[in-house]
Formats: sequence, structure tokens, C-alpha cells
Amino acid sequence: MREPDDLSGLSMFVRIVEEGSLSAAGRALGLPKATISRNLVLLEKRLGAPLLIRSTRALSLTDAGRRLFDRVQPIVREAQQVTAEVKSDHAAPSGLLRITAPVAYGQAAIAPRLLSFLGRYPAVRIELHLHDGRVNLVNGGYDLAIRMGAIEDSELISHKLADVTMAIVASPSWLEQHGVPRRPADLAQHAAIVTRPEIVQWRVGGETVRVPWRMSTGNMIVTRDAARAGLGIAFVPEFLALGDLERGSLVRLLPDHELPVIQATALYTRAASQSVALRALLDDLLASRPIEVDAAPS
Repeated sequence: MREPDDLSGLSMFVRIVEEGSLSAAGRALGLPKATISRNLVLLEKRLGAPLLIRSTRALSLTDAGRRLFDRVQPIVREAQQVTAEVKSDHAAPSGLLRITAPVAYGQAAIAPRLLSFLGRYPAVRIELHLHDGRVNLVNGGYDLAIRMGAIEDSELISHKLADVTMAIVASPSWLEQHGVPRRPADLAQHAAIVTRPEIVQWRVGGETVRVPWRMSTGNMIVTRDAARAGLGIAFVPEFLALGDLERGSLVRLLPDHELPVIQATALYTRAASQSVALRALLDDLLASRPIEVDAAPS
């Protein structure tokens, strides 16, 4: 009858070598030194060869021990990784998730999903930060970032959530005073409300128009509100302006000209991808792709 392989003994042997002593291996594994020693002796007896040379000062490998360690260590590490993944896959999501998202899209599209997610997973906590500035995911300690627009090349993992249609809008009072743009070049004659001073190159109908900005808000909702107040024209996500367009408090400009579609993207690090809670949330967000906007902030 074939003797079964002693995988636990091999794993313990690898830990002894990595830790440098039986005592250190025992502390790492939470086992008495006597148990570690006994299992090592049993492994050597089963293999019929000494694996370690023990002395009061140091522990060294025999030739057989070195060959065994070199071959077995990668296998043990892989087995431990797979075991951890299997346990993780079957664990209930729990713990804290720190998430950052743009204000308008976060409030209208992401927050409703988070509320539903928390209802299903009571052991999960979410710390949501809504702001329109770009943050460093790692330095900020975030598990997940939702971003709008182009994504720079990085080591972050990214998943597209949705395409966001844009609109150029202005109030009726502004258009009465300054005229209605008939072609993209006409936009350069109007003061613009922007979220950041550098966003003054607008792509409209295949043309790029540089618009002079009057106010930089740092926030897309304030940009929409400033346009509604008659302070200039604005380039905003369509969902943010739909209510005003229906009420007539904003007017869509150049409706027959094609505008860029802005991509909403989920970003996270490879380390964060090990989180059961984050994987569950991403599955939830991606399962409902494209994420529709429930209600734009008014």
C-alpha cells in the first residue's frame, strides 16, 4: 500500500527553513517547538534522508534538504495562496471599504448602488468621499475610485462602468443677452463655467474650440447651477441638466453637433482586489453595467 504524501510535514519543513530555526517556526505556526521537532523527525524518517543539520548556533540544510526545499517551497506557497483564495471566495463580505467618486455621478449613480449593497451585506461598512478632484488612490488610502474621463496609464486595475453623454447648456437669460451659438466657433464668444481652469478646449462636432472661462467651480453641480443662474455656458453631463432642460431653465446648445462621450471607470489596486467586500461590490456594479443614473442632484 502506497504511503500518502505528508503535505503538512513538507509545509512545516519549508517554514522551518524560512524562519531559520525550529523555535522561530513554532512561534510562526503557533505550535510548541517539540511538535515541530517531532514532525521534522517523522518527515526525515519517511524520506529516509536527513534534511537539516542542527547545532546550538545555527541550522543548515543537507544536500537532500536543499534539493527538497528548492522544489517544494514554490509548491507550498502556491497551495497556501489557492487555499486563501478558496476561503476568501466563500467568506461573507465584511469590513470597511473607502470609496471616492465625483460628486454628481457619485450621488446620482453610485450612491444608490451602495445603499442596495449595504442592505444585502450588513457586515460591510462604507466610507464614501464625494469630490471632483483627482486623488491618489494609494496615498489617500482608498479601496476604490470612480473617475470620469480619460484614465492615465498606471498600475491600477480599471473597469468601465458606463458611458456618460454630455451637453452644452446655457440659461435663456444668457442667450437673450449674448445670442445663441449657431456653430462651434461661436462658443468662443461666450464666457464659460468650468470645473477646472484647464478644461477650456471643448470638442464639438469634430472641432476643438477654446472657450474663455469666467468661473472655475471645482464641482460639476455648481457648474450646472452657475449656468442656470445666467453666468455663462457650461459643458456638463446630460443627466445633470435633464431636469432643467425639461423645465426650460437651461437650453441645450448646438444639439445637432456630436459631443464626446465621457467614460465612468472603476479603479483599484491589485492589493485591494483581495478584499472579499470589494470583489462583491465590483460584481454588483459591473453586473448592472451600464450604470444608469437614478436621479440627478437638483
